[in-house]
Amino acid sequence: MKQSLSPKELAQVIGVSESSLKRWADGGRVRVTRTMGGHRRITIQDAVRFARDSRLPIVRPELLGINTVGKLSVQQQGVRPEEAARILGELLTDGKPDEARGLLLDLFLKGKSVAWLCDQPIREAMRTVGEIWAHDSKGIYIEHAAIDVCLHALNQIRLLLAAPDRHDAVADDTAGPRATALGGAPSGDPYLLGSLMCSCVVAEAGFADVNLGPNLPLDSLVEAAEQYRPKLVWLSCSHHDATPPPGELDALADSLAALRAKLVVGGRAHPHGHGGSENLRVCESMAELGAFAEGLISG
Repeated sequence: MKQSLSPKELAQVIGVSESSLKRWADGGRVRVTRTMGGHRRITIQDAVRFARDSRLPIVRPELLGINTVGKLSVQQQGVRPEEAARILGELLTDGKPDEARGLLLDLFLKGKSVAWLCDQPIREAMRTVGEIWAHDSKGIYIEHAAIDVCLHALNQIRLLLAAPDRHDAVADDTAGPRATALGGAPSGDPYLLGSLMCSCVVAEAGFADVNLGPNLPLDSLVEAAEQYRPKLVWLSCSHHDATPPPGELDALADSLAALRAKLVVGGRAHPHGHGGSENLRVCESMAELGAFAEGLISG
């Protein structure tokens, strides 16, 4: 993947004139840096953010170093969730990883949020793939391969995410460090996908994210919070037998409250606290996590 673009290259990516792009850059609509020789450069992350925020089509993604070979051609906001999930499920089941990754990247570049991708096509497609186990032994390796495809797509999307502009940001980047969010999955929970989803969602909200991955003891999570001093800590619970009981979740939330970090828990294992800690938030979807994260950033 390329690291940066010239105004001419970005103009080609989104199908506008170079003069228009330079005018937007000079007017502050596009964040640019300058080389030693004074030439404008735009990072890939800022280029993608500008296109998505401005709802401009990315007509030549290959110039970004991105391969979107998905088979779904839609208007920017016109795709139906059930259609995206159906096509993604078919691509994953048929063993077409490049097209499946391309579809997810294409939807992201067309303006769909990470939370939408996680809650809609990925969630529903993985549910379809998981049902293959009931009648076909091939379902085991199909599901494992499908998870790998989604992990690769989300990791690539994560590299394309740029922190949203804030009202206090200045051109010379003296606005200070971004707030941090960190998290993982509890001990005995081996699943990678849920925590990576959380990491991407909070990154899109504007956090500097630290994904500690699966099988993480709660004591280690607190130790990490002591080091990183996050504003938000997530716990992704995908395995019912590994989900901490309500009392442990409330105790964890209270420990994090002393560090001024909010605890958010969620996942398909449906974790719940017993209500003893006001510092615990249970989210039923990635969209809910994203909204909560955005509220913390702006608050």
